Amino acid sequence: MRKTRGMVTALTTAAITACIASCIASGAHAELGGTVTRTEPAGTLIMPFDSTKGKASFEHVSRIGAAEIPGAIATHWAYWANDCKHLADVFICLTPRDTVVVDPTALHAEVQTKGENQSVGPVIDLSGKRGLVVVTAYQADNGSSGKDCRVPDQAAPLDRAIVGSWTIANTQTSTGYGADAIGFPTSGVLPDPAILADGGIRIPTYDPSTLTDSAVIVLPVKYPGGSGVFGNEVGPLNKVTCDSAFIDNLEASTSLPSLAFKCVGFNPISSTTAQDGGDPPIIPPTFTLDSSGLLQLSNCRTSSGPLKGKKFIFAYHAEAVGPFGTVAAGKYTNLLPESD
Repeated sequence: MRKTRGMVTALTTAAITACIASCIASGAHAELGGTVTRTEPAGTLIMPFDSTKGKASFEHVSRIGAAEIPGAIATHWAYWANDCKHLADVFICLTPRDTVVVDPTALHAEVQTKGENQSVGPVIDLSGKRGLVVVTAYQADNGSSGKDCRVPDQAAPLDRAIVGSWTIANTQTSTGYGADAIGFPTSGVLPDPAILADGGIRIPTYDPSTLTDSAVIVLPVKYPGGSGVFGNEVGPLNKVTCDSAFIDNLEASTSLPSLAFKCVGFNPISSTTAQDGGDPPIIPPTFTLDSSGLLQLSNCRTSSGPLKGKKFIFAYHAEAVGPFGTVAAGKYTNLLPESD
């Protein structure tokens, strides 16, 4: 059994599980069906991390699939900064039913040797960085004993192998947020980006004027988009612009300025939660929006036009009122025609 590593037990985190529904259409084009999972094991996971000043971040991955493989599997962890700079690569091997908790400020590779977890290589400290984590499962060479874990040069990716989650805490306010990682097949089957054109992404939010902490985390991704020998993995998509609007609890829609994301976005939803020298708020201070509702991102595009091919955008809203934090995932309204 793996020992707990890297956890800061003194860190106060309050967790409130909120179930916030949006308008999801049913039918042949059901929301992200056949591509994205948060509840079943996947081959590739994506999630945000934030190790900037005043933040603490952990990523949690468990192996609950790939039961037909008796030995360890290898998980490749690729860290990308919020400006799309590639930061680090490590391999962490997981035995059946194994779990790992990773601290980006003490990141290191790990293999199995004779049933023991062994750190490999230098410790990488990503303090001051935030962005996107991509975790991909691979078949490992378990040696003649079947208990060791080595990563061959031509490792084969594995589907239905891992699940994950993430947490980010604001140590200055003792508020914590967390959510499930987003999973895909290792073949990079992403949803059709056409659903982002009109209905777009709808992100539930509490009344922005009452929030004491907020980060609208936007994760644009593409396939293939990895780095170097890992080029056939999911990776970040840079320079995306989306139209934005706020829909209040009386269904009134207010147009907001367009949002441009150099890569991964961490914008506060309003000036109430903006910090000096931090990212600009999505709702300008000249707007008065004082109800719960939906932040809508639509007509998302790059400099070459609307998104097409294997490109997509996911989003979370990490928000808090006092010490009570929660995460609402972006929802997708299906406006595509039904197939015959």
